[in-house]
Amino acid sequence: MDIIVVGINHNNSPIEVREKVSFSKTDLDIAYNRLKEYDEIVESVIISTCNRSEIVSYVTKVDDGIKGLKAFYSGFFDIPMESMEDYFFIEESDKAVKHVYKLAVGLDSLILGEDQIIGQVRSSHMYALERGATGKVLNTLFRECITTAKKIKRETLISQNSLSISSIAVKFIENRFEDLRNKKVLVIGVGEMSRIAIENLLYKGVSEIYVTNRTVGHAIDLSNRYKEIKVVEFKKRYDLIGEVDIVISSTSAPHYVLKKERMEKYHNKERELCIVDIALPRDVDPEINNMEKIHVYELDELKKVALDNMEIRMEAAKNAMEIIIEEAVKFQNWYNCLPVFPVIDNLKKTTKEILDEEIDSLMYRLDGATDKDKALIKIVMNSLVKKIIKKPIHNLKMAGEDKQGELYAKVTNELFSMKEYSCKGKGESYGK
Repeated sequence: MDIIVVGINHNNSPIEVREKVSFSKTDLDIAYNRLKEYDEIVESVIISTCNRSEIVSYVTKVDDGIKGLKAFYSGFFDIPMESMEDYFFIEESDKAVKHVYKLAVGLDSLILGEDQIIGQVRSSHMYALERGATGKVLNTLFRECITTAKKIKRETLISQNSLSISSIAVKFIENRFEDLRNKKVLVIGVGEMSRIAIENLLYKGVSEIYVTNRTVGHAIDLSNRYKEIKVVEFKKRYDLIGEVDIVISSTSAPHYVLKKERMEKYHNKERELCIVDIALPRDVDPEINNMEKIHVYELDELKKVALDNMEIRMEAAKNAMEIIIEEAVKFQNWYNCLPVFPVIDNLKKTTKEILDEEIDSLMYRLDGATDKDKALIKIVMNSLVKKIIKKPIHNLKMAGEDKQGELYAKVTNELFSMKEYSCKGKGESYGK
């Protein structure tokens, strides 16, 4: 059994590919139920963000697991395997573990060290946990990688001047217009990314922001906080296209919220319009970019601004990677020891049973011994047994770390005539 990661992300695929395999909230419940049908997939966590669609899995066999997850992607999204094959990102064993750690701290993000990813990783794990899709192995992995990510952010400069996708989007717009103070902006959607964009726009001096959302109540909440914000009904969003200079769109809609045929009707051809689409799947019909005086920018086009802003954090990233390597090795040692933990528990239990039986027999024969003497004898015998099994337990753990746990577990069970227990059984907790 081993840990693998299979998916598609911003490192190896364009946005038009990534959006086809993006999991909506509705998709997730169906996806987890579907994954449970694969015998080779024991545990899974789906991580779906604007830059990636990846599945971390604990599988019976690596090759079968990779094949199963590829088939799952193809079947779930109804995409021919041959059109996806070149875009799959695959990691296994130690590299898969390091990838999850790097992911949580933002080392594999479009924006190095971004703050949002740790929350997305935590939410992805909790969602999988609530649906019974994870177990001892992935629960431990995700808890430890999130703890490590917090440690890295606390001890390094990886998040200094950290920018989110939304912040980069606003900086991108600022680079284009130079001065945003006299610009009118329409923001579509009021999720976290939109709120961050709005905060940045206000900081840059934008004084006129129109906000629209399918659920008008959330937009009204924002307008109550900021006098610069005006709420527009979602169905009237096109009415503002001829008046604004900038549109930032970030919704979770499964389809385009700005379509070319309607834009042609409302767009003022005498006015330049800059549209930044930071949604996945995309909110804006790519054909709109072909319209006169309209410029549409998508996630992949924000990379240059992201690269310009990561220089400060490059050195911190090296320090972060050193911490990740150390913590990933600790997890891998724990994981490799899973076969021996039940044997260690059973060895302790067996020796304790023998010890208790012998102590009872000895106490029965020591009629003249005082209570103090008996207590001392128990302490000495308990200490003696612990010292006798201390070295075998240490050697079992070392064998586990050397990936010989299955062999040593079997031999130990035979030597001590103990019943074999599955490595899924109760064992030592992480870090012991």
